[in-house]
Amino acid sequence: MVVRIRSNRIWFIAVGILFVVTAVISIHHLTAHKILTTDVPDKGGSRVGKVEKSSKKADIQNMRGVWIPYFSLETAEHTEASFKSNFDRLVATAKDHKMNTLIVHIRPFSDSLYPSEYFPMSHILTGTQGEEVSYDPLEYMITRTHENGMKFHAWINPYRICTSTTPEELSDNGIMNILSENDVLYYDGGMYINPSSAEGRKLILDGVKEVVRNYDVDGIQFDDYFYPDSDLSLDRVNYREYVSRCDSDGIVLSQSEWRKANVNMLISAVYSSIKQTDKKVVFGISPQGNISNCHDIGADVDKWCSTYGYVDYICPQMYVNFEHSVLPFDTMVEQWQELTKDKKVDLCIGLALYKANSDYDEGSWKNSQDILQQEVEYCRQNGIDDFMLYDIDYFDKENTKEEIQNVVSIL
Repeated sequence: MVVRIRSNRIWFIAVGILFVVTAVISIHHLTAHKILTTDVPDKGGSRVGKVEKSSKKADIQNMRGVWIPYFSLETAEHTEASFKSNFDRLVATAKDHKMNTLIVHIRPFSDSLYPSEYFPMSHILTGTQGEEVSYDPLEYMITRTHENGMKFHAWINPYRICTSTTPEELSDNGIMNILSENDVLYYDGGMYINPSSAEGRKLILDGVKEVVRNYDVDGIQFDDYFYPDSDLSLDRVNYREYVSRCDSDGIVLSQSEWRKANVNMLISAVYSSIKQTDKKVVFGISPQGNISNCHDIGADVDKWCSTYGYVDYICPQMYVNFEHSVLPFDTMVEQWQELTKDKKVDLCIGLALYKANSDYDEGSWKNSQDILQQEVEYCRQNGIDDFMLYDIDYFDKENTKEEIQNVVSIL
């Protein structure tokens, strides 16, 4: 099914089946929710239902998080012992640096670090995607994280299937056996689930529900991968199909707005599903820090930040410093604060630990060894207490040592 905006009569019918949203809401938003209630059934055939609106902000206060990407979890030995030993080391590193939340990659390439009904085992466990293991890596990681007094947020790339180089081979039992040609976008040698695909959305949604239902996660996080590129030729055929299905008396979305509507359908359904399964689990997104770039790839951050029913928190990747020539850190913070209008959506800040004392951004990160400290302090002065660092491997780098010490000293 494709996104359609029909006549006013249909809009009014749609209102009756929508969950409660904010008093002022756009017609496009209503339409997206109407489609959600009829387009994304769960495995048992039931539909995404109503979510009760809470007056409380989700429990993510004073978040000091660090991302653990998939490549930090892989070991040369590809054994259970090496995986567990490596993760124990990562937990100890995060705890030593006063972190209280781990954002851990559990599904980087439409695969999984846990036994899944929908996705093959990740290649980072054995070296080969789809090869089974005799233990449950996700269960182990959650247990060890909680034993050390930290929260565990499961980090998912919802759309990415592979890049041009990773994984080297896809499993014979992977999702390419489930999805049709129209369900996949091809870009720069990689493959991505097509956001306009109802089957693709259902697969992603089922996978999220599987994690929340079976594991004691504290949160689910999507990162900045939505449409793989702003190039509208990637899905021009799908868009034309959508246009051909529109009623003659209806309003036809532009291709850019149609893309946002496709992504919004998934995000809203994921939020609703998580809250139905376990209200304590928070859902967040970490988009690109440049808002214009978000719009270019179908990430409707304006709506997510200002309308109930999409996210509990937003954590833009503000990987710049105060001297950035195009979009300085303080300007970027101000832009996101202006965007985050729903008081129940928490604004977190993603910080570029990997850039500390590096040649990035014309070498401006070498001008000071307390840039990250300044950024944390600036955010606190402006009412933002939550942040995440990318990524955990840079806690142990010699060139970042002084920057890290300065940040940890004020936590």
